[in-house]
Amino acid sequence: MRDMMGIVMSDNNEIRLNELTQMRSISALPFGGRYRLIDFILSNMVNSGIINVGVATHINYSSLMDHIGSGAPWDLNRKIYGLFMLPPYVRGGGAISAGNIDQLYGILTFLRRSRQQYVLLASGKIVCNMTFDDALMAHIEKDADITVIYYDKKKKDEQLSRSTVYEVNSDGRITGIENEPHFPKTTLEGMDMYIVERMKLIELIEEAYARGSHDFIRDILLTKLSSAKIYGYEYKGFVGKVDSIRSYYENSMKMLDIDVRKEIFGAKNRIYTKVKDQVPTQYGAEATVSDSLVADGCVIEGRVENSIISRGVHIGKGAVIKNSIVMQNSVIEENCDIENVIIDKECTLRASKRLVGQPNYPVILPKRTLL
Repeated sequence: MRDMMGIVMSDNNEIRLNELTQMRSISALPFGGRYRLIDFILSNMVNSGIINVGVATHINYSSLMDHIGSGAPWDLNRKIYGLFMLPPYVRGGGAISAGNIDQLYGILTFLRRSRQQYVLLASGKIVCNMTFDDALMAHIEKDADITVIYYDKKKKDEQLSRSTVYEVNSDGRITGIENEPHFPKTTLEGMDMYIVERMKLIELIEEAYARGSHDFIRDILLTKLSSAKIYGYEYKGFVGKVDSIRSYYENSMKMLDIDVRKEIFGAKNRIYTKVKDQVPTQYGAEATVSDSLVADGCVIEGRVENSIISRGVHIGKGAVIKNSIVMQNSVIEENCDIENVIIDKECTLRASKRLVGQPNYPVILPKRTLL
């Protein structure tokens, strides 16, 4: 798919993700033990043959840059095209961009210098394993101005009130858009992925920016709904959308389901990530692990149930970890009792500590917490 380029919007949402995004972009948030959220969209792009990818940054993007590096894990360290980290757009007076239209306006030079006819504009916080060949074909066949990629959530819940939902007619054309509705009319939730012709996108960005607009959905999709040809493309595989602590926790736990795990990580198209080359995990004589994902480089001496353990974690003797996420290089000392907890990187829990949250409201330990 050499005629489509990719733009990843590494948007930040520290209000809804609280401590987990105080020091990092959502796109850099660890997921599934070995991965970061941005790994999924980058892998989907390269598995679709996209070789020109720009990552539009916002704030707190140093960990994202460290993770992506030259783009080598995704075969994007190329002489021609490849992976480009695009710095945030700064308005006059030194203010950081207020919305994703500002971000896009700041990368217009990159868009103009690219030569692909189409652009895949995508968020860096969606967990799925898909390719975009069929979506691009549908976009071309419909002669669409914008193609919105969505999926059917099949149930109305609180997550839809934080999302954009669409009404689609029998021809696939978008006939209604609700942005963060209190009472959504449909369960067709947007995946924050759009296909637009490159020159058309440049035109839309310049027009919206000239009006002082900031939001792609409210100020482009909604305002152009009646005048532009906006179509939908339904993706029917697994979709995990991370936009809150609860959705992050729930989608992480879904990776323990064997069918979901096979679809995401066991498919023909692989999900790539930064390689750390750590030693295999060591299990002590009294260690027990069940229904869990454990990355390499760990030392497990206690009991782990229904949990996700990232690289380099040490779990001491007598410690019990249930329904929890423990991120990289954290230490859980002897006889700790942990349940429904998200432990960020490089935390230390001293011996015999007890932390218990609820599945709907997990306890969060910020990065480098000593407790």
